[in-house]
Amino acid sequence: MAEGLKLSELLPDRLDRLGEETRKELCEDENVSGMRLAWGYIASQLDGAIREALDFDIFELLAKGWAAGKLLVEYADPAKHPPGQREVLKVGEYSFDRDLHPTVDVTLASQRCAELKFTLTLTGHFSGLHLTIMNGHILSCGSGDAWASAQLSYKGVPLHAEKETKKAALPGHFNFTAPGIPIPKMA
Repeated sequence: MAEGLKLSELLPDRLDRLGEETRKELCEDENVSGMRLAWGYIASQLDGAIREALDFDIFELLAKGWAAGKLLVEYADPAKHPPGQREVLKVGEYSFDRDLHPTVDVTLASQRCAELKFTLTLTGHFSGLHLTIMNGHILSCGSGDAWASAQLSYKGVPLHAEKETKKAALPGHFNFTAPGIPIPKMA
């Protein structure tokens, strides 16, 4: 995984089942079912819309997943970790899943006929990671291994085999945009 790797890059070049699965839903609309449509073209437009909706940096997204984890919640407490105190937390092997739900509105012949909600399950894998934390924010991460995998599905039907990035050593530090990734406070 390298800086600037987009979530959309975890999709295969072709989402072969996309057209087939979404066609079932679209044909439930009586205005669509009677139309003679170029389903291949519609599938290609859906593919592009999904990729655009997933145009996020994987590192930023995974860091937000880290921040929401129980492991870090105490770092949002200024009584335990005073403001201005920079700390480095070393984390061993750790993986977590995060479901994202890109949604595409479909309009055919100037008529909105469906809102298609997809599920992208993103899994982040880490080992030997160092997180720099200050003021309840993750400032940077580095000095470990990281990789991610993802699978897109529609109504519980996988649209492709799970795709995984290469395992990569994180050299030095990856800095997040100031003030960093916020760690949610405990409720």
